[in-house]
Amino acid sequence: MSTVSFSQFSIAFLLFLSTTTFHSGMFCTSTNLQLRCNERDRSSLLQFKRGVIDSSNKLSSWSNEEDCCAWKGVHCDNITGRVTRLDLNQQYLQGEINLSLFDIEFLSYLDLSINFFSGITLPPTFNQSSKPANFSNIQYLDLSFNDDFHMDNLHWLSKLSSLKFLNLSEINLVNETSWLQSMSMHPSLLELRLASCQLTNINPSIKFVNFTSLVTLDLSGNSFHSSLPYWLFNLSSDIAHVDLSFNFLQGQIPKSLLSLGKLKSLRLHNNELNGSIPDWLGKHENLQNLFLSENLFHGSIPSSLGNLSTLVDLGISSDSLSGNLPTSLGQLFNLKSLNIGGKSLSGVLSEQHFSNLHNLESLILTSPFAFELDPEWIPPFQLEVVGLINTILGPNFPAWIYTQKSLDSLEVSKSTITSINGDTFWRFVANITHVNIADNLISSDLTNITLSSKFLFMVNNNFTGRLPHISANVIYLDLSHNSFFGPISPMFCHKLGRENSLDYLDISFNLLSGAVPDCWQYWRGLSFLFMESNNLTGELPPSMGSFIDLIALDLHNNSLSGNFSVDLSNTTNLQFINIGENNFSGTVPVKLPHSMEVMLLRSNQFEGNIPPELCTLSSLLQLDLFHNKLSGHIPPCISNITGMGGAKKTSHFPFEFNVHNKGLELEYTDYGLWRNLDLSANNLSGEIPPEVFNLVQLKSLNLSRNHLTGKIPREIGHMKNLESLDLSSNKLFGEIPVTMSTLSFLEFLNLSNNGLVGQIPIGTQLQSFDASCYAGNPKLCGIPLPKSCIEGEGDNGDDDESKQHGGNNDDNAFQNSLYLGLGVGFAVGFWGACGSLFLNRAWRHAYFRFLNHVVDQLHVFVALKLKLNRFSGSPRRQELPTDQFWLSKLHLQCQHHEGRETLSEEGTSNKFDPGSQLKK
Repeated sequence: MSTVSFSQFSIAFLLFLSTTTFHSGMFCTSTNLQLRCNERDRSSLLQFKRGVIDSSNKLSSWSNEEDCCAWKGVHCDNITGRVTRLDLNQQYLQGEINLSLFDIEFLSYLDLSINFFSGITLPPTFNQSSKPANFSNIQYLDLSFNDDFHMDNLHWLSKLSSLKFLNLSEINLVNETSWLQSMSMHPSLLELRLASCQLTNINPSIKFVNFTSLVTLDLSGNSFHSSLPYWLFNLSSDIAHVDLSFNFLQGQIPKSLLSLGKLKSLRLHNNELNGSIPDWLGKHENLQNLFLSENLFHGSIPSSLGNLSTLVDLGISSDSLSGNLPTSLGQLFNLKSLNIGGKSLSGVLSEQHFSNLHNLESLILTSPFAFELDPEWIPPFQLEVVGLINTILGPNFPAWIYTQKSLDSLEVSKSTITSINGDTFWRFVANITHVNIADNLISSDLTNITLSSKFLFMVNNNFTGRLPHISANVIYLDLSHNSFFGPISPMFCHKLGRENSLDYLDISFNLLSGAVPDCWQYWRGLSFLFMESNNLTGELPPSMGSFIDLIALDLHNNSLSGNFSVDLSNTTNLQFINIGENNFSGTVPVKLPHSMEVMLLRSNQFEGNIPPELCTLSSLLQLDLFHNKLSGHIPPCISNITGMGGAKKTSHFPFEFNVHNKGLELEYTDYGLWRNLDLSANNLSGEIPPEVFNLVQLKSLNLSRNHLTGKIPREIGHMKNLESLDLSSNKLFGEIPVTMSTLSFLEFLNLSNNGLVGQIPIGTQLQSFDASCYAGNPKLCGIPLPKSCIEGEGDNGDDDESKQHGGNNDDNAFQNSLYLGLGVGFAVGFWGACGSLFLNRAWRHAYFRFLNHVVDQLHVFVALKLKLNRFSGSPRRQELPTDQFWLSKLHLQCQHHEGRETLSEEGTSNKFDPGSQLKK
C-alpha cells in the first residue's frame, strides 16, 4: 500500500516538475526574445572598436542601432543578456586593443588571436589602487599571433586573478625581463603559452615557481641560453605538457625530470642539449609524445625507450649519435609517428624493427640505414607519410612501399635509387599529394607520361625524352637538372579539361631547344617560371605578357634574341627577372611593374642610355647591366631607387640563384639579402654622380670597364654596408678620398687602371688589400704599394693630372677669387693709411716722428758697422778688450738718444749727426 502511494506520489511529482520546467522554458524563451545587451557592455565594446582599424569591414554589424548580442563575435548569456564571450579570431583587424573590454563584468572568454594588432591601451580603471572586482571573471585570454605586437611588460595581467588560459605567443616581449614573476601571480593558471615571444631569461637558478595548477607550459621558440631550469622539475604534479623546443638550452637532461610523473608530452627538440639520451626516460610510463630531435646528444639510442608502451610520437636526431636503431622500438604498438635521424647512425633495418607497429602512420628516417627485407614482405601498418632520406634503398624502388595505399606524402630523395618500374610507379604515385624523388640517379623516359601529383620534386636525376604531360592538378613541378630534350611546346600548348593549378614550374638545366611557344595564356596563374640554362632560341612571344600572378621569371643562359618587347607592366606581382646571358638587343626593357626588386640583364646587346624609367622602380634591390652596349651618363635620378638606399626589406621569396660578386660567381638562396648595382663593361662616360652614393644599403657596386672620368666623390664614405667595390679600368683621376677608409665592411676592392694619384689614405681597411687592387695608377703611392710617398709628390702629380685633363673648373674659380681679393685688399689698405695721414694733422706729425726714429736707428747701426770694419780691416788686427768695445758701443748709443730729433713749435728740427760724433 505504501509502495503504491509512494509510486503515485513520485509520478505526480515528476509531472509537476515537467510542467514547471515547460512553463519556465516558455518564460525564458519569451524573455530572451525581449532581452537586449547591457548598456555598459555595449559602451565598452564600442570603446574597443574605436581603437580598431577594420579595413576589411569585418565589424560592420557593430553599430548603436543593433543589439550588441547580435554583433559579430559577441556572445551573450541567454538568460541575463550580459556579454560573456568575445571571439574575433582571424578577422584581419589592426590598431590597438583597448582593454576597456575588461570592464565587461561577466566577460570570461576573449580571443583576438591571428590579427594585426600592434599594442594595448589600458583603461583608466587600471590606474586605480584597488583591483576592480569585475576584472576577476576573465578565464580565457588569447592574443597570440598578432604581427608587430609589442608589449613592454605584463603587469596589467595582475588584474586578472581568475585567469586559467593565457596565450601570448608571437607577441614581442623582448623588454619584459620579469615575465616569470608576473606569471607566478596566477596560481589558477592551467595553460600558459608564450611561444616565440623573444624572451631571453628563464631564471634557471630559481627553485620554485607558484604554478600549482599548471597542466600545459609552452615556451618554445625563445632565446633561453641556459640549462634546463630548476623550477621546471618542481611544477605542479598535474603538469602534462612541456614544450621548450627551438631555444638554445644546454647541458644534460637531469634525472629530476622523473618527478613529473604525469608527463604526457615532452618537447625538447631543436636545442643544444648534450650528453647521452638517458636510459631512465623509459620509466615515464605515461609519456605519449617525446621529441628530442636536433640536439647534440651522443652515444646510442637507448633500448629502454621500447618500454614506453603509451608512446604515440617519437622523434630523435643528432649527428653525434651512433649505432643501430634498437629493435625494441618495434614493440611500441601505440606508435603513430617515428622520426629518427643522424648522419652517424647506421646499421641494417629488418622486419623485426617494425614487427608490432600496427598503428604507425608516419615513418621518417634520415640516416644511412640499409634495409634487409623480404621482397614479399607486407608491413603491419598503412602509412600516410614515408620519408626515407639519405637511406640506402637502391638500386630498385622498394616493393613494400607499393603496399601502402593511404600514402599522402612520399619522399625518397638521396636514397641511391636508379631504377623504377615506369608504368607501375607513375600509376602508384598519381594520387599521392607530395612526391619527392630528387637527388637520385633514376633513368626513365617520360615522353608519354602524365604527371598528376600536386607537388613533384624530380630534380637531379637522369630523366630523358620529351617533357612529360601534366594534369590540371599539378601545383608545383621541378624537373630541373635532368636530360630532357626537344621543344617545350608539347607541355604547354594544349588546353586542359579545366583550369590548371600550376603555380611553380622549373625546367631549367636540361637540353631543351627551339622557340618559346606563344601559348602562355593557358598558364596565366603561374607565379614562378624557371627555364634557364637550356638551348631556347628566337624572340619572346607576346603571350608572355598575359601572366597575372607571376613573381619570378628566369630565362638566363639561353640563346634568345631580338628586342625584349614583352609588356609586363600589368604583372603587378613581378619581383624577379633574369634574362642575362642571351642575345637580346634594342633598349633596356622598361615595361615593368613598380614591384620589381631584381633585374639581371647582364651579357646581352642592349644599347643606348640607361633609361630614366628605371629610377621609378623604387623597390629595386639588384640591378645588373654588366656587359652590354650602354652609353651616355649614369643618371643622377638613380638615387630614387630607395630599395638600395632606404629601409631594409624583410619579406621576400627565397630561392637559389647566382650572383657575380667579389670577382666570383656565388650562389645565394635568398635574393632579398643582397643589394647590388653592376653597370660594368659598357661604354658609359662622364663623372660618377654623387647621388650614386646615396644608395647606402648597397653591398656591391661595380662600375668598372667604362669610360668614367673625374674624381671619386668623397660621398662614397656614406656607403657603410659596402662589401665589394670595383671602379677599375676607367679614366678616374685625383686622389683616393679619405672617406673610403671608413668602409669597414669592404672585402673586395679594385681601383686598378685609372689615373689616380697621391697617397693611399691611411687606415687599416685600404692597406689590407693586395697591391694589385691599385695597379695601373703609376702616381699612386703608399702601403700596400712598394712605392713610398715623397712629400709634395701628390700635389705635383695632381697638378699634372689637372693639366692633362684640362684643369679643374673649381680650382680656376678659386684662383680668380684669390687674386681679386688680394687686389681689393691692397687698395683698401693703402688708401686707408695714406688718406688718414693726409686728412689728420696730428696723425701726420706722429707718423713723421716715427719715421725719423727709424732713420736714427739705421744711422747708428751703419756707423757702428763702419767703425768695426776699420778695426778688422788693418793688416795686423789690434783686438780691443771686450769690455772697452761694449763701452764704446754703449757711449755711441747714449749720444744718439741725447741728440735725437725734436720738433719745435715752428716745425724746425735739430738732427743728430752721427759723423761728427764719431770724429769726437
